[in-house]
Amino acid sequence: MGGVPEMMLLSRSARVLVSIAVVLLGAVVLLYAFQETSLPTRLIVGVALALIAAWFVYSLWVDRRYARLLEDEVANQTRSLMSSLGATASAERNLRLLMEAVPDAITVVDREGHVLDENSSGRTLVNASPMDGKDAGGRRIAFGWLEGTAMRIARENLSAAFDGELRRFEVPFPRPDGGEGTAHVLLAPVREGGRIPKVLALVRDITDQRRAQTQLQQAEKLAAMGQLVSGVAHEINNPAAIISGFAQTLLLDQLAPDQRETVQMMYDEATRIGRITSNLLAFARAGSKERTLVDLNEIVRRTFALRSYHLTTLNVTVNLELDDSNPKAWANGSEMQQMLLNLLINAEQALTGAAGKRVITIRTMTTSEERVQMQVADTGPGIPLDIQEKIFDPFFTTKPEGTGTGLGLSICYGIVHDHGGRISVHSVPGHGAMFAVDLMRDARTRHRITPAPMPVPPAARVADGKLSVLLVDDEEGLRRAVLTFLKRKGMHAIAVEDGGDALRVLRRERFDVIVSDVRMPGMSGGEFLERLRREHPAMLNRLIFTTGDTFAADTSALLRDAGVPSLVKPYDFAKLESLVHEVADAARTSA
Repeated sequence: MGGVPEMMLLSRSARVLVSIAVVLLGAVVLLYAFQETSLPTRLIVGVALALIAAWFVYSLWVDRRYARLLEDEVANQTRSLMSSLGATASAERNLRLLMEAVPDAITVVDREGHVLDENSSGRTLVNASPMDGKDAGGRRIAFGWLEGTAMRIARENLSAAFDGELRRFEVPFPRPDGGEGTAHVLLAPVREGGRIPKVLALVRDITDQRRAQTQLQQAEKLAAMGQLVSGVAHEINNPAAIISGFAQTLLLDQLAPDQRETVQMMYDEATRIGRITSNLLAFARAGSKERTLVDLNEIVRRTFALRSYHLTTLNVTVNLELDDSNPKAWANGSEMQQMLLNLLINAEQALTGAAGKRVITIRTMTTSEERVQMQVADTGPGIPLDIQEKIFDPFFTTKPEGTGTGLGLSICYGIVHDHGGRISVHSVPGHGAMFAVDLMRDARTRHRITPAPMPVPPAARVADGKLSVLLVDDEEGLRRAVLTFLKRKGMHAIAVEDGGDALRVLRRERFDVIVSDVRMPGMSGGEFLERLRREHPAMLNRLIFTTGDTFAADTSALLRDAGVPSLVKPYDFAKLESLVHEVADAARTSA
């Protein structure tokens, strides 16, 4: 619009000239009125009138052109302004949509610590906080959803961000669901012309991520603990087998009643040690997915044995109300024990701090021709109605931080549903809780995986003389106990401490049965088996394996692939005798 002021000046000059002309015209007219005019005067008047008419025409043309130019310029400027406003509004709308689409909280903070802008996730954080998050003037304060130490940490990092640093940190905060959470905060300085008038804050709720990491660490610890349990069980089972073996041998003698009672007690306690380690190994065993027809009553007894002493120290009474019909379910025994143990621990924790009598009741029952049920009930405070639908959710827990993982009941849910069953909770606040697990009695659709039952060994002894047994075990005490027992039973037995010695003995002597340990220094049971295949293949069907550790992957794989009978230490010597006769008779029949 550079030409518009010039045109406006030209228009004003034209109007001045027109005014002068009008004045002159008026003077001429007045002069003409008072005296008779001459010809020159008339010419002057005519010229003046012509000039006035010309200027008037020119003025009208200029004004009309100026108006058109002014209208066009105003229209152009209006279109440009509207286009700019539209682009700005579109950019702002897109930016707002992007901010609202981000699940993390986005907040813009000025140097005074006030909130300039935020998305809906940021407002949710503020609304979830018990603090109002505002100053005396009613303006929103940055990180007003934090409290105490967390607020101080955020303020220190915000000050550093206004100094130009990019800051990342984690703080605890109250979650919208009322629980305690962990937030990861990123503070990024916003620079304008060499200064930092505001800071962009990004906040992410990483509570579930931290819990998942904690659970992963816990799983790794449990895996390491399983290996530890495996080794400890092996070391415990060997001396327990020695004590049990000597006690069983002594019981073959004629003893005084008090001596027999003492020896019987030794044998019973050694057998108890074996049951405890067996229960530990059964629980820690890597999850085999094979399923068999398991006895629920036996699962209850074995699981209760793992917690019985601890429950006694807590003054918790446990009632076992087991169905006399011994209900069975088609399931994986280890997973059933894990599920029941989780329910038992859950009931135990519910009773911690509870007033009155502390009782846990475990029931088994047959509910129909197709289903059986297991129940775990406690006399604790019960479960509030508003959270009963959430208790099977992963990581959901009402226990204080560090007390509960939030995975126990979700694991139970997964195990039960993997077996085609149902798990439910029945609770009235103030009157305890009862978890019911429904399982199929026999959900098989194909061949049953249960091992064939061992036939009862014949009572007859070898007709041509004593049975000969080669015992291979690195535990001297166990070798002595087994040798003594076998000889007392009329067998010829030789004991060596590893597979190498056994192979040397086999080169000069034949045996009806070989009883070998699996884990030994020197040549192990697996190496001994391979050497037998190459050097003495006829002895493979005369081999019996013994072990105190069925948890280790290599041991369980060997027992599964070898296809030979096995005994778990500490074993009953009567079972050993029976198995020796069975293997000897089977080998003789096949020969």
